[in-house]
Amino acid sequence: MIELTLTDGSTSATLPLLAPPLSEAVIEGSRDVTTLDMNVSTYFTYNKRQWEHTWAYLDKTDFDTIKGFYDRQFTLFAYPLLTCTALGVSAVPVRMTLSARQVINNCERVEDVSVTFRETRQL
Repeated sequence: MIELTLTDGSTSATLPLLAPPLSEAVIEGSRDVTTLDMNVSTYFTYNKRQWEHTWAYLDKTDFDTIKGFYDRQFTLFAYPLLTCTALGVSAVPVRMTLSARQVINNCERVEDVSVTFRETRQL
């Protein structure tokens, strides 16, 4: 069972159980330079991770919890901390992006909620 926990200056919450896939990508900061003799020299500057997940459906309270962390990035001027023990991630500052809210019924159930967490340093 994979769980994501977000923490910021206001609160901490464990997000609803994740249904696969939870994708993890590496963002490589490097520059390849081809020398005159056609060899390649590589300069590495950073290696960051990015996680993406889409919930097929979320109820209003779960969506509001996620949206709250997203909004507080801008009001607290601090990124939330992501913890996911299954991936070996512990209290990593992440820049969150959130898809548009697509309400599908009168109970305010939301469809296709995508969240991206990009590893970064704290503001």
